[in-house]
Amino acid sequence: MSGATPFGPRPVFPADTSKPSAELPNVSNITIIDNLLHCTEHKKQVCPDCNIDYSTQNFYTRQLSANRGALPPPNPQMEAAIQKLKSAGNDLFRAQCHFEASQKYTEAINVASQRPLWDPSATAIEETTVLLSNRAACLLELGHPSEAYWDTEVVTRLNRGWSKGHFRMGRALMGLGRCRQAAQEFQIGCSLDPGAKDMRTALENAKSLI
Repeated sequence: MSGATPFGPRPVFPADTSKPSAELPNVSNITIIDNLLHCTEHKKQVCPDCNIDYSTQNFYTRQLSANRGALPPPNPQMEAAIQKLKSAGNDLFRAQCHFEASQKYTEAINVASQRPLWDPSATAIEETTVLLSNRAACLLELGHPSEAYWDTEVVTRLNRGWSKGHFRMGRALMGLGRCRQAAQEFQIGCSLDPGAKDMRTALENAKSLI
């Protein structure tokens, strides 16, 4: 059973047990009571004995029900939590506390990953790209180019038109000794942001090492 989420555990909702229950065909250990998922054996939404946790699914069910089937707006508390962690990470990065900053960005990423599926995809993509890029910057400062590379791989896949993502991927590739690939990333970055002097300098440096 999954543990508590970084944003806090989902609530377990009261169910009207007088209502008819239903079991899903060909699906084990799920019984629906009052539109909420329970384990079949113990009739619990969260059951350590069955090693299940249906609280997140039931949370979404109740959210949609409360909005009469309409998609609810983004959760302002979640947005505030993400921004608070991101700001804390930014402050720590400026203070040269790169490890601590990376931890704050990771916490923010974990919270952002809990956005429900109906939240605008553009919001989730923008949050994720910025947070992963910021964490990659920390990892580069800590001398972990391999981990930074994988963060920037996701960043550039989510937003291929963001020059900073290509710049940080190029830096990670340079740290891995892959100068030719790094130069390609810096070249893409220069095409996206021709005025970026740091990008141009990095490109020339990468080319000189090929």
